[in-house]
Amino acid sequence: MTWIKESAFRAASEAAFGSCARGDDDKLSDRDILIVDDDVSILRARAAMLKAQGLSVASYTFSKLDRLAACGALFLQHLRLESVIAVDQDDRLGSLLASFRPKEKYDEELRQNALLAELVSSVSVGRVSELWSADVLYVTVRNFGVLWLAGRGEYIFAFERILEALRDADMVSDCGLSSLRQLRFLKALYRSDYKASVGVVRSKVVAALAELPCTYFPKVSRLVSATEVLLAPAPRNGSPAYLVLRDLEKRAIAARSLSGGKLDDTTLDALDGWIRDPRIYANLGAALAPEVRTKLASYIPNHQLKLRLSSECHVPHCTTRSVGRSNGLEDPRGAGRHGLCLSCG
Repeated sequence: MTWIKESAFRAASEAAFGSCARGDDDKLSDRDILIVDDDVSILRARAAMLKAQGLSVASYTFSKLDRLAACGALFLQHLRLESVIAVDQDDRLGSLLASFRPKEKYDEELRQNALLAELVSSVSVGRVSELWSADVLYVTVRNFGVLWLAGRGEYIFAFERILEALRDADMVSDCGLSSLRQLRFLKALYRSDYKASVGVVRSKVVAALAELPCTYFPKVSRLVSATEVLLAPAPRNGSPAYLVLRDLEKRAIAARSLSGGKLDDTTLDALDGWIRDPRIYANLGAALAPEVRTKLASYIPNHQLKLRLSSECHVPHCTTRSVGRSNGLEDPRGAGRHGLCLSCG
């Protein structure tokens, strides 16, 4: 692995994986490296060192990797088949991968992936939100391919090969491959903070959705207001941390469009850090997510919030219901907290 600088300081086990390890990398590829150790402080220091070299770091303790293996996580199969181990004290990583066996079915994981894909069914207007939807769709298409093919005993992790295997299985059409291939490029644009023209990326996302099986993906992506995104129901309790993070990211983009691009809050600054480094999304505490959602909703202009909240109310003489209460989000200005609309409260 010549693209990793030599260092006397390393984690107990380190391995390259992904396209660079397979040898099919291109200019859009991340340079993925796995580091594993029992000592979290070593993992943090080594991860910072590798990130400074431009590498994409997956950092795990051995206990965490053991738990993933016990769950049959396909990340372990990915490592088992395609990783190149550079450092492995006492052969701990090698032994773990050699003993790993995937599950026969991944139905629950496919269901969770479909919930993630559902985030794309409504998107706020704007260039950033369009690229965000392309990024989420790329992730869910790749996840779907890996999981669905694994249920057939096929273990494929390269995006292009996943698409070809889905086509061969008649899950996507030959004509649709072009639309789906573009998602990888759009993902790269989003993660490099590129700003595309309004409408251009959306048309590509809509074209890609039309090619995907509706059992696992939304068929349409509606354009909605930023206010509607911020007042939308939160993911259910117990939802995967990654789904919670991408939902918060969607809301943050909507809030920025209402605030002129800047969010002034230390909690929201932390959210930016999670978004820029998705490897650490598991650090998102479930107890913190409602607070972040409420702070993001505080960027809704007063007149828009009053219009939405006054349209639904629990007061007997009123024919509407409280939006703030029905979606589990307290109105950051106090209205809707007790099931009252702004007109009646």
